[in-house]
Amino acid sequence: MKVGGHRYGSSSGHQELLGEVLDDDSTLADAFIYSYKESFTGFSASLTPRERQKLMRRREVLEVSRSRNLKLQTTRSWDFMNLTLKAERNPENESDLVVAVIDSGIWPYSELFGSDSPPPPGWENKCENITCNNKIVGARSYYPKKEKYKWVEEKSVIDVTGHGTHVASIVAGRKVEKAGYFGLAEGTMRGGVPNAKIAVYKTCWRVIRKNGREDSVCREDNILKAIDDAIADKVDIISYSQGFQFTPLQKDKVSWAFLRALKNGILTSAAAGNYANNGKFYYTVANGAPWVMTVAASLKDRIFETKLELEGEDKPIIVYDTINTFETQDSFYPLLNEKAPPESTRKRELIAERNGYSILSNYDEKDKGKDVFFEFAQINLLDEAIKEREKGAIVLGGKSYDFNESIKLQFPIASIFLDEQKKSKLWDYYKKDQSKERLAKIHKTEEIPREEGWVPTVAHLSSRGPNCDSFLANILKPDIAAPGLDIIAGWPENVKLSSDRPANDYRHLRFNIMSGTSMACPHATGLALYLKSFKRWSPSAIKSALMTTSSEMTDDDNEFAYGSGHLNATKVRDPGLVYETHYQDYIDYLCKLGYNTKKLRSHVGSDKIDCSKTEIDHDADLNYPTMTARVPLPLDTPFKKVFHRTVTNVNDGEFTYLGEINYRGDKDFDEIIVDPPQLKFSELGETKTFTVTVTGISKRNWNKNRAFMTRNTWLTWTEKDGSRQVRSPIVIYSIKGPKACITLGPAPDNQQMKCYLVNVDFALYHGDCKQYQQLLKKVVHGRSAKDALVYCYKEVMSGFAAKLTAAEAEKLKVLLAES
Repeated sequence: MKVGGHRYGSSSGHQELLGEVLDDDSTLADAFIYSYKESFTGFSASLTPRERQKLMRRREVLEVSRSRNLKLQTTRSWDFMNLTLKAERNPENESDLVVAVIDSGIWPYSELFGSDSPPPPGWENKCENITCNNKIVGARSYYPKKEKYKWVEEKSVIDVTGHGTHVASIVAGRKVEKAGYFGLAEGTMRGGVPNAKIAVYKTCWRVIRKNGREDSVCREDNILKAIDDAIADKVDIISYSQGFQFTPLQKDKVSWAFLRALKNGILTSAAAGNYANNGKFYYTVANGAPWVMTVAASLKDRIFETKLELEGEDKPIIVYDTINTFETQDSFYPLLNEKAPPESTRKRELIAERNGYSILSNYDEKDKGKDVFFEFAQINLLDEAIKEREKGAIVLGGKSYDFNESIKLQFPIASIFLDEQKKSKLWDYYKKDQSKERLAKIHKTEEIPREEGWVPTVAHLSSRGPNCDSFLANILKPDIAAPGLDIIAGWPENVKLSSDRPANDYRHLRFNIMSGTSMACPHATGLALYLKSFKRWSPSAIKSALMTTSSEMTDDDNEFAYGSGHLNATKVRDPGLVYETHYQDYIDYLCKLGYNTKKLRSHVGSDKIDCSKTEIDHDADLNYPTMTARVPLPLDTPFKKVFHRTVTNVNDGEFTYLGEINYRGDKDFDEIIVDPPQLKFSELGETKTFTVTVTGISKRNWNKNRAFMTRNTWLTWTEKDGSRQVRSPIVIYSIKGPKACITLGPAPDNQQMKCYLVNVDFALYHGDCKQYQQLLKKVVHGRSAKDALVYCYKEVMSGFAAKLTAAEAEKLKVLLAES
């Protein structure tokens, strides 16, 4: 909760205020959790509904809200970004940099986390449960006092999921020879800035939910306290591989805490989220505040390929979702299934059955471990299957699976996972001649290079823009893309390789392979720190350099998938020009968009902010490295958009830059004017202002799979001798139909349903409850839309809350995304 007034500005003041509202049977020691000073002004506490109401009535209290659970988002990748072992380094400056990793803890005993250089001057080591060393200079945990789950781990910074260790080693793991994963990806493992220091803030914990499954819980109040401490510790950058699919900026306390960090000179690199559902869903980007560097996940230039060879077939079935580290002993094994030919003389025994699926024992004890068993079943039968097969092999398949999607599919026996299409191929082969025994072999996974001329593309899981918040509709998100699929990095030797499934996987290794924007984020963090070891620039200047020197990506994904492009270390130290945006610029921008003064003061913790004299301008501009605008409805309407930008020269000497619009194929706009067309600089730090005016018509030629149409091109400022290029995308888009951003909220009393927040475009719905009911009529079953609708929102967000089943929520998302 946020409080105002000097009397309650300290921890003792927070406790005094809390003590005044507690019921007789509540104690201050049990209720009080954290006091916040840096990330926002206030405290967290465990309260009854009555106590919460009493607190809300206090004049000093600005806001009281529930703490949410956020989600974890999850070596050649540095070479792929051109930050090789031979790249020029500044080891002395690099060793004075500290990265804050807010995640699931760390495995401090890994050889990746050693260092010979001392901590930075003036740094105070703060380590819980472990001894700080020259690499890990801080390690603290934030353990929830009260929670409804059964805890798997004790209060400690030790990582029991592997996520935090993996992330930390990508950023700053030191060089380790002979790294690899059972013969795959062998070589030298190291982070982007191997000399930098790591401060760990553990906010995610392993729990057992009511259904018996293990999961990670990342409490919002814990995260805010971690950010609070990171700011006070004066870290150089925050790496944040967590997030929620969408939260309106006004409600997103974590993003506001990152603005406080920026005010203190700290850049935040954050994961864009893994909610794209094979690239189908736009408006899913997380951590989309403009002061955050939002990172998408890309594919790298090598892939893991696994083959299922079928006897008598010319071509094997090839997949890229599974890693199989086992060699099957014989050439081919019998291919078995519970629907085996009835004339088979071998005996079978049912050993497990669940949800209509079955797992069968081997046909004969002497053949144990010598067959390829395929079962397109629920993964919750996998434990029994692996236990029974022992040294055999297993084929799994289906439309979806319930693994931790950030960990590559891998099992303690030879295995392969088939999608729907490839599953059908195997089933057709099996049924083709049932009088004949079918034979198959799963090959060991190989790492192979992609075809020549391949250009980086965005991963299928990486969340897409546009930004869901109407306040941020004209900010292109994500900002940048970085390698995020099949990343090998450090792993706790006390954690099994395949995470929570299967239970009987007892393999342990120093390294593991993970995928997701959680892995992309630390790549951006590492490159930002690498740049900071040479240039003591502002957070926005560093972010700008990474964005404008990025590599162009394929048109297929568009900028709402990858932002400015793909991280490239080649020219990041010499971007030529940078777009700088400071703390006050963000405040002015939010005021122009119509932000409420009282709420803005509450968010940033300052009573000096006054938006009342600011003229409202919903097309307000921010000095951002990209240029984005949503043009009005209806379609086929002429538009004109003017972007105002200021660039700063970061080199000594005289330079002239020429502006050029780089059209892709046919000209996408009627006219784009850059004024002035050239910029002349005579000294370091000199600034120049220019405008880009775009005119055209929002036409009806959008992609059918998107909820919007888009036109994009590039502005490139090229230094006269061609040595430097400053590249910025220009993106104009129109909404095709209703826009929806759905997030899971607190579960209501009806346990068969959950409460969902649905954010829609205000221009289409105007906060009209009747319109929302008409929308819900198309998705709810067995009750009225009026009963499903919980709240209509107009001030805090454009949208509504509704009680929906998971199927109804999915139907609503598809309806709004594809209508």
